[in-house]
Amino acid sequence: MKRFFQGPLSDNGRNILRRLSYADQRTKTGQISYTKRVTGERFPRYHVYIEEIPTGIQINLHLDQKEASYEGTSAHAGEYDGPLVEQEMTRITTFIETLRSPNISLSHPSSPSTGTTSTKPHGKTLIKKKGFWEALFGG
Repeated sequence: MKRFFQGPLSDNGRNILRRLSYADQRTKTGQISYTKRVTGERFPRYHVYIEEIPTGIQINLHLDQKEASYEGTSAHAGEYDGPLVEQEMTRITTFIETLRSPNISLSHPSSPSTGTTSTKPHGKTLIKKKGFWEALFGG
């Protein structure tokens, strides 16, 4: 399953995937890909290739069901669509979409507000939190 994500993004593709628990893997041809285990076993695992271009990144995701069957080949039982692949692509998409959102620091609903507030465009309220020492000693 392929999906293109329009930039600009606040981080590069490698860091995005590492934050999503993917590990780097170098293929026999030297290309870098990323894998994430579905269970505690080596297979099945999610396998991602990234293509970074000036206007964004393209993610190519599939699910490796097992290791290559024959020595010297890269053929394996891979799924390029289906519920697990769709679910993982949704997780990746949701995470990448949060990278486009402005960083808003809101206090927890159950805790009292300890800082000053200001209203930003689109009706979002920002709460300036005090630093550790300022909260401890006032200021």
